Amino acid sequence: MALRTHTKVVAATIAVTLLAVFILLNLGLGSRKIHRQIEALYTVDDPQFVRTMGVMLGPALVPGNRAETLLNGDRIFPAMLKAIREARKSISFETYIYWQGAIGKEFADALSERARAGVKVHVLIDWVGSGKIDEAYLKQMDRAGVAVRRYNRPHWYTFGRFNNRTHRKLLVVDGRIGFTGGVGIADIWSGNAEDADHWRDTHYRLEGPAVAQMQSAFHDNWVEVTGEVLHGVDYYPALAPAGPHYAQTFTSSPGGGGESMQLMYLASITASARHLRLSMSYFVTDELAVGHYFKRLTLINQTFGDADHHLALVSEAILAESAAKAPAAKARKAG
Repeated sequence: MALRTHTKVVAATIAVTLLAVFILLNLGLGSRKIHRQIEALYTVDDPQFVRTMGVMLGPALVPGNRAETLLNGDRIFPAMLKAIREARKSISFETYIYWQGAIGKEFADALSERARAGVKVHVLIDWVGSGKIDEAYLKQMDRAGVAVRRYNRPHWYTFGRFNNRTHRKLLVVDGRIGFTGGVGIADIWSGNAEDADHWRDTHYRLEGPAVAQMQSAFHDNWVEVTGEVLHGVDYYPALAPAGPHYAQTFTSSPGGGGESMQLMYLASITASARHLRLSMSYFVTDELAVGHYFKRLTLINQTFGDADHHLALVSEAILAESAAKAPAAKARKAG
């Protein structure tokens, strides 16, 4: 009896230890954080802003792009599907959520058709985010010649990295047209946010030199999963200027790069001159970010009078997160 009890205690101890290690590995994948206010030395109109952001965040902030804002599924999905159906060389598609439904089937059909036509089609979907996908879509695409992979499929030897997910939402067609934003491939994003069953989101269609950076961002995870290098003119063609916008693509992951996102927001807010417009679905911020926001807003008001500032929070439910309660209250109080 004593031996059995001892064995049970040892087994329970091992189980608790493994659980603790699992939690620490998943929650401890943080990156460096900024803890001090960024000094305002220039505005976004200053060439120094472009140089600094390019050097600090990685890829250059490049001119000559044309960015089109696509609001909600009624505009987002038709634009993405049109680009896919017109592809001639390659399609690189990465997403977190891919669920079964009319939208999911439409994408599977369009990608399959292009692969059968000889286009090189690469699809990377997250293992967790695609949990609600119809497996028939995957079989259909595979039979058509689409290279479909699922990001970070769990194995016993990678279990400690289970929380390392890809939330990237990228579509690059022929290396010339790129899409990115917040939308997932699911019917919940269809429509025009007309009710609680149709979500609001924003996506962007991009042409110009920065599309190559988007292709590189896709390539980053594709190599991690497959070991295959995608290169050549079908993926990285020469890109002429296409419009008046500066653009930049940089990546982050549980293993690093999160500080780049934080730095981008804080540096941009600090360099703002006339407008502050933030739109997001997740507003889990901190005192440092809110301090930057209102410090700059005060300066703009003193310089130009009433500042043009908008803080659009897509999901009020996110504000219930304890990390956001106090900063969000400040934002609401200030209007």
